[in-house]
Amino acid sequence: MQVGRLADRLDVPYRDIRYLLEQGILPKGIAEKPGRGEHRDFTPAQAFWIGLVLKLKQCGIRAPAAKEIANFAKRSVFKAAKESEWDSGFNPFAGELVTDKKWYLDIGDMLFTRFATNANPDVEGIFENFWCIVTDGRKEKAPGASPVVIIRIDLTQLASLLIE
Repeated sequence: MQVGRLADRLDVPYRDIRYLLEQGILPKGIAEKPGRGEHRDFTPAQAFWIGLVLKLKQCGIRAPAAKEIANFAKRSVFKAAKESEWDSGFNPFAGELVTDKKWYLDIGDMLFTRFATNANPDVEGIFENFWCIVTDGRKEKAPGASPVVIIRIDLTQLASLLIE
């Protein structure tokens, strides 16, 4: 998927994606500076990662922090969906975009991050994981965190926008 098509699918300005790319906010496997006249083609996994960063930016999160949060989400969703076998067919950061479950990424007080899902077989309804603080590529549990303002990004809906 190329930049223009991704912008259309996500309903974001083309320029917003170009800005991320120019700032070096890139998913794995994308060259920072492609050759002249070469178009970047994103895999579904790369498109999802960029889409998440863009949606976080739309919520007021600066690009470097959005990158950290997207990488946190990548690890967290993989661990829950695949390793814990809650939803083994869903791994949007690897291009597996289809699920009948709900997956969310929550940002609390612009400081804390967690995922939430109805895929946990031990919990009725939405399971909200513990809050973390994500800095310098590391996550640190934040026991007792009780944010007042919570932004919830629907990862399932984001994935559905990218299905070809």
